[in-house]
Formats: sequence, C-alpha cells, structure tokens
Amino acid sequence: MNAEGDQPAPPLAPAPYGPAPYTPSAPPEGMQRQRLHPLTPLLESVRFLTAAAAAVGIQMFTSRNFLFAVYAAVAAAVVGGIASLIALQYRGFVIWGRELHIYGGVFTRSHRTVPLDRLQSVDLVRPLRARVFGLAQLNIEVAGGDGTDARLAYLKHDRALELRAELLSIAGRPGATPRTEAPEESAEEAPAGAPTLVPPVTVRKLALASFLEALPVQLAALVVFGTAFLVTGSIFGFTQVATALWFGFFAPALLGYLQSTIATVNRFLRNCRFRITRDGGNLLIERGLTDTSHETVPVDRVTAVSFDEPIMWRSREWRRVEVWTAAMAQQSGSVVRSTTALPVGSPAEVATVAAEAVPELPSVFAVERPPRRARWRMPLRWKRTGAALDEKVFVVRHGWWVNTYVAVPYARIQSVRVVQGRIQRMQGLATVHAMTAGGVGHTATAAHRDVREAVAMAAELRERADAAAALEAPRLS
Repeated sequence: MNAEGDQPAPPLAPAPYGPAPYTPSAPPEGMQRQRLHPLTPLLESVRFLTAAAAAVGIQMFTSRNFLFAVYAAVAAAVVGGIASLIALQYRGFVIWGRELHIYGGVFTRSHRTVPLDRLQSVDLVRPLRARVFGLAQLNIEVAGGDGTDARLAYLKHDRALELRAELLSIAGRPGATPRTEAPEESAEEAPAGAPTLVPPVTVRKLALASFLEALPVQLAALVVFGTAFLVTGSIFGFTQVATALWFGFFAPALLGYLQSTIATVNRFLRNCRFRITRDGGNLLIERGLTDTSHETVPVDRVTAVSFDEPIMWRSREWRRVEVWTAAMAQQSGSVVRSTTALPVGSPAEVATVAAEAVPELPSVFAVERPPRRARWRMPLRWKRTGAALDEKVFVVRHGWWVNTYVAVPYARIQSVRVVQGRIQRMQGLATVHAMTAGGVGHTATAAHRDVREAVAMAAELRERADAAAALEAPRLS
C-alpha cells in the first residue's frame, strides 16, 4: 500500500492474454513422405515444352533438316525424364499432427509448414492437361499474412478427394465432397445431388453475356483504329500511312486486342457448367468446361460482396456477383482475386446468392452521389458514383463501363481513414477508405465526399464496425 486507503495492485497474469503464438514443429527425421504423381514435373513444364516444340518446328521448316527435330526430341525426352526423376525425389508432403508439411526444390530446397488450425478452404482444381491423365490439384488457403496460399499438384483424382476430406476434417471445417464428373452430362442440366441455389446458367445465356460485356471495348478499339487510319491517310496518303501505322501502332495494338478477346473466351470457358450449392457454413461452387474447379467459400470469412453491371447488361437487368474472403485477400502477388458466386443472373437470382453469402444482405441499394462540385473530376462516372451506410453493410458505387456496387459488412471493417488531396482541400472534399480483414483485401472507397460528411461517415463507420464486431465470437482477423 502506497498511501492510507490505497488498495494493492492486482497480481500480474501468469501468461499474456490471447492465443498462444504459433510455433511450427517438424516431423521426425526419416518419416516417409507422400509423393506427388510422377507426371507432375511434365505437366508443370507443359508451356516450356510447347514453346520448345514450336521453336524446333520453325527450325525444321526453315532448314528442312528433319534429323534435327528427331535429335532435339530425343534429347528433350532424356533430359526431361532425368530431371523429373530427380525432382520427384525431393517433392512430397507429410501430415504431422495438425500441420501439413510441403517439400520441394532440387537446387534450392524448400520446406513449407501449413497450420491446419488456420485452414479456410481446400479447392479442387482440374486443368485440362491434368484431366487427360485423371489428375487434380488442391489449392489450400489459410488465414494469415501475405503468401498463405499453398498448392499440391498433381494427385490422382480419388486421392485428391480423400486428402481434401482429411485436411478439412483435421481443421474442423468439414465440407461436401465434390461430385464425380460424368462425361455424358449436359452442360445445361443440373447434376444430381444437393439442390442448387439458383438455376444453372445455360451456355447460350453465358455466351451472350460474355459477348455483350466485351462488345463495347471491341467496338471502341475498332472505331479508334479506323478513325486514326482514315484521318492520317487523307493527310499523308494511304500507302505511307498504312505501312507506318502497321509497324508503329496497329501491330502492338492488335496484340492487346487479341489478349482482350482471349481473356473473354477464357472467362466464358471458366464459368461454363456453373453450379452453386450451400453445405452448412460453406458455399460450394463448381465450374469449368476445359479446366474444372470445385471451390469452397466459407460464409463466416466473407469480407465483401460486389455486384457488377456491364453497360450492355443493364437493359436486361443482368448482374454478376463476386465474393471476397480474407483468405483470398491475403494471397501473394499483386493481383487480388475474388470468387465468382454468380457469373450472370436476374435480379431474383442475384438476391438469392447475396443473401446466402451474407445473411439478410439486400441486392439493391440506394446510394448518395458526391457533391455536384466534384462532377468535373469524373464527368462520366458522377451519376453512377455514390456511397451509403446501410443497416448491415457499407455500400459504395463506382465505374461507368462496368458499374459496381461493393457491400462490406460492418463487422469485416478493420480500419477507416479519410484522405484529402491538395485539390480536394481547395474544394472542401475528402475520400473515405474502409479497409477489410486481410490487410490487402477489397477496400470500399467513397470518393470525393464533402469534407464534413466524410469525417462524420468515418466516425459512424468506426462505431458501427466496433458494435458489429462485438457481437461476433470470435472476431475475424
């Protein structure tokens, strides 16, 4: 007691509060590793082999030396076979306790430990090159910092299903086993099993939606190319202009045009045979025509839901639903990906999927536009930009070609900040950023709000986020 009437200080806790720090444990020396399929090195180097085959083919065609192609093929087969055998000796995995240990590397050895207590989902993916041999790969997502995704490729399909179920069982996140594909199944018919949340998206509807989404960009590119050619040709002559424009502008632009077309085709193939079901606390998504995937979205990890409206879809009232989770937001690399929960759907279908991703989440929102003095900063997007504090989510709207609504549940907001640039300060404007769980996840941005409104919005967001998080046990982190 320091003074008369003072109470003694409470004793210190024997250990810090909160979860114990994670300390990985290594399996004992000599423990047998489970091997990947022997064709794994070949399948992972298929792009290199394709490029090498193309180079050899060009050399054979130009030199008319067929023996060169034979020698190159034999050398590549011998070297590739030896390299594959060596690589397989060091690649594998071990399940030890509640951890998954993944080994790899020949010259540079790697040993990665995946704590299964933090496992979020295990997705089964079957690229076309793997399906030919009856193989599959597992994409493993765990909660944590950057680079927490892991991959096991390739395994026999049956073995991949067993391993997926085993990992989910250890993590205490049981999920439904993906169905076995039937070759005779129609792409427009729903497979037997759990009922789908929405009717299957037909190939015709998906093809039309993909075409309409890409049409404005394709037409804009053709108009720009044609206008540039006609204007410069009428001034300098079409012969000189055609040659100069082709080498200086058209050829590089054509590559970008082809890349955009290929991306549209790949998106269409990826979303064919789309099927979404609900199993307990998970959304199970199956998709793909050439490369198939079976994805698991844990509903309790959803950090944001976005609704996309391409400009050519609006007359038909079609929208696309994307779901963001903490595990996806933490993936390594500069690209943060989401999961397509509905590639294209009507208002009723969108409302159903939205309510399954976030309970009681509406699919239609009324947002307030930025002040009129901010219109010159975004003349085309001003009417389609806005923000609102809904009852359960923070909603922002942005975009013109593709108008997007982003809905972030208050319990998933980790931090809020108000940013004001120099020109914004002169106009009395500010931008509010609401960062979601995962650090680099989908950030909801309310751009160019009145500065007093921005400060009040940020304060309200912090209060609602704290109140919503207090009702969750445990809180997503």
